[in-house]
Amino acid sequence: MIIAYPAIFTTYGTWLPNDPRGSYSKEIYNNQLEALAGIKYGRQNPSPAKSLLMKFWTAATSCINRPPFFINDNSRPIIADAFGMVAQRLGIEVSACAIMNDHVHILVMRSKHRVEYVVNQLKGAATAALKLKKTPWSRGCWKVFITDTEALLAAVNYIHANPSGAGLPAQS
Repeated sequence: MIIAYPAIFTTYGTWLPNDPRGSYSKEIYNNQLEALAGIKYGRQNPSPAKSLLMKFWTAATSCINRPPFFINDNSRPIIADAFGMVAQRLGIEVSACAIMNDHVHILVMRSKHRVEYVVNQLKGAATAALKLKKTPWSRGCWKVFITDTEALLAAVNYIHANPSGAGLPAQS
């Protein structure tokens, strides 16, 4: 039985389908972007060199519709507050959440709502709270289903470790 849903969603333009770090995309819908590189399915290990990433991002920025959106220390608490209001409004339990610079990790306990619906509500509330005219989020999310306590605890620990691993302060 499913007990929780970890989900990851990215900000616009920061993790493209053909990102050298890998992705779970199966298609590239932008011909200019596709010309830069093919899809590397799944997370790449080892991670590519920073110089390769910078070269890709510099070239890719001219292929997308608008500049990439990055979350910073000013926008992070606004997004967190918006997420909290959604959790309260929907009556959902969020066991862990990490708001990174270019993506969000969230672990939602099973509820009457589909995880895709929850993620869309989170994105919409954060966009409104940031007072943005266009969404700063990419479409969709990556999600899995957790069916046991051991996997749940591993997901919580993984999410809690993300900010410090990226040089950000701990989040709660």
